[in-house]
Amino acid sequence: MSITPASNDSSVSSQNRPTKNIFEDPAIAAAAANDPFARWVLRNWTSIVITLVVCAVAAVGYNRFTTARLEKRASATQILANIQTNFEDLVSKEEALTTLKSEEASKTDAQEKESLKAKIAQSAKEIEQLKDKISLMSDALDSPPPFDTLGKMYKGLLLSRRGDFDGTAAALSSVSWEQVGKPNSSERFMAELLTLGLSRALIDSPAHRATACAQLLSLAERGSFAAVQAANALQVAAETSEEKAQASQVIATVRTKFPAQQKFLSASVDGE
Repeated sequence: MSITPASNDSSVSSQNRPTKNIFEDPAIAAAAANDPFARWVLRNWTSIVITLVVCAVAAVGYNRFTTARLEKRASATQILANIQTNFEDLVSKEEALTTLKSEEASKTDAQEKESLKAKIAQSAKEIEQLKDKISLMSDALDSPPPFDTLGKMYKGLLLSRRGDFDGTAAALSSVSWEQVGKPNSSERFMAELLTLGLSRALIDSPAHRATACAQLLSLAERGSFAAVQAANALQVAAETSEEKAQASQVIATVRTKFPAQQKFLSASVDGE
């Protein structure tokens, strides 16, 4: 007589048996019979689970958004720092080029003049390449605020060094230093100094002199970082008796507002 191996009916049936919902367990139902909160959970467990899942997804999305925003701000900060470094290098190279041109003009030896001409050409080429680089970096600062505004201001300052004063004036008029950052913040500090630079670049342009003077006056009256320099620039630029009187009054006001910086102010004030 052959013996048939015992089948694993119990294991198979346990595998094929549908998984029981723990919320339908009689023991849990009995324990919750007199618990209002438990009864509410049992009735609404599907909605609760969905709500928790939605909250979890929202939390993940928020964390990713925050991370992306911080990464974008860090990237913009680095670009701005690179613009500042390259702009300082540009100014240094332009000063060196001016020196080379003066030396070339003073030389009488033909060989020395040719050598200097070659250096001048190379220096001029490097300056143009550096200007293009700064322009591209300024365009890349399109967000987030206030980096986009600072990028426009740097672009305007660069345009002034290329002789495009219309572009410089447009950059100066399109933004307001008072809307950049909070008072006494590093962003406001940069905005004031850039506005000062843009205004100084336009002060000798007859077409944009009024715009430059208006910006200098706003800095002198309400600025926290560039008020002294703006007041001095106003006095230097003053031509009419009315402008000179206004400049003297502004200097007197700034002197009172910033007593520690009196030594940096012009002494040409009415009554002194």
